[in-house]
Amino acid sequence: MTTDSPTARGPLAGIRVLDFCSFIAGSFTAMLMGDLGADVVKVEPLHGDLSRHWGPFIDGESRFFQGWNRNKRSLALDLATGEGRRIAHRLVAGADVLVENFRPGVTERLHIDYPRLKQLNPRLIYASSTAFGSRGPCRDRPGYDPVLQSMGGSAHLQVRYSGVVSICSVAVCDYHAAALLLAAINAALLHRERTGEGQLVETSLLQAIMSTLSHFYAQPLDRPEEGPTGIYPYRMFDTADRRIFIAAGTDKFWRLLCDALGVPELGTDPESATNRKRLENAERLTAILQPIFARESAEHWEDLLVEVGVPCAAVRTPTEFFDHPQVEAMDMRPVVEHSACGRIRVAGVPFHFERTPGAVQRAAPVLGEHGVEVLREIGCDDVEIAELAHQRVVWLPGAAAEGSAGDGD
Repeated sequence: MTTDSPTARGPLAGIRVLDFCSFIAGSFTAMLMGDLGADVVKVEPLHGDLSRHWGPFIDGESRFFQGWNRNKRSLALDLATGEGRRIAHRLVAGADVLVENFRPGVTERLHIDYPRLKQLNPRLIYASSTAFGSRGPCRDRPGYDPVLQSMGGSAHLQVRYSGVVSICSVAVCDYHAAALLLAAINAALLHRERTGEGQLVETSLLQAIMSTLSHFYAQPLDRPEEGPTGIYPYRMFDTADRRIFIAAGTDKFWRLLCDALGVPELGTDPESATNRKRLENAERLTAILQPIFARESAEHWEDLLVEVGVPCAAVRTPTEFFDHPQVEAMDMRPVVEHSACGRIRVAGVPFHFERTPGAVQRAAPVLGEHGVEVLREIGCDDVEIAELAHQRVVWLPGAAAEGSAGDGD
């Protein structure tokens, strides 16, 4: 399925979002709102969102940027100039939501901080995502996802699966922060619907990693903990060709696994029949199971174990999984038409609505691609747009950047 239509509708159709973000956390929040039908304007510096410069590239366009910025229109605007700030304020006056992920203090310098903007638009939902939050001793400390994975315990917990402290290559803090911020924004929109009040909503990578690992932060204050931590087997095993993850986390799944592997006696052995016992004897059990898995391919074991009902999965690359028939069945690989790169296959909309389905409406924009149309929507005429481009307040691709705004949309 190829889709490039900006007319698809969703439950947030009619909501205008301003995205002042770089990298993942805030950008992905705004992208999800676009998936839900919102009109998202990405306001970028003249050099673009910093993730535009992360390879690999497709005809000069970052593949990473494509993953966080579909369903958006791009306006390249210099907020360091007074005229750029005035343009931003005109945009804010007609917006429902603003999403930003600057470090604390930056929005004040750029004149797009919440106390200032709520005077222009009291109904504005101002959504902020930072590394450590807006208060406390680490407020001004820079931080990315791996920093919080390391501080928050996620990197340490990787020992359970890989045997060494390591960073998960998926930005778990960023993506969870995006989901948290989306939930907060939608709740704030509901509150505004009831009361007419806009408000500030915030989350951080710190709060994201702690909520992701919430079960590890549930610490007793008055009683000691009992028993070993975790589930067994809930880990990787080596097969004849690649690794496989086995999630036989219940006693039932354990018995099914043992039967399928040809060691049914382990399923009923008192020393391994319960999860607590399996954890206590994990090293011994792994020494028994690992040579069995090594006899056949991961595909062989996956087919066999899925058939008998044991949760498991052979390790695949993202490209291999993209071709999985279940991905196709869930409409999770639509094709979009990119203005510079041609057709691009992307991950689909990650939720379904019976009445108001979302959609991948457009590919990620090239820098400044929609500048002319966005400026016209806030009342700028072609002469003013040409002057803004000439003064380097905005950057417009093609003829518009040379002063002929009439051809830029």
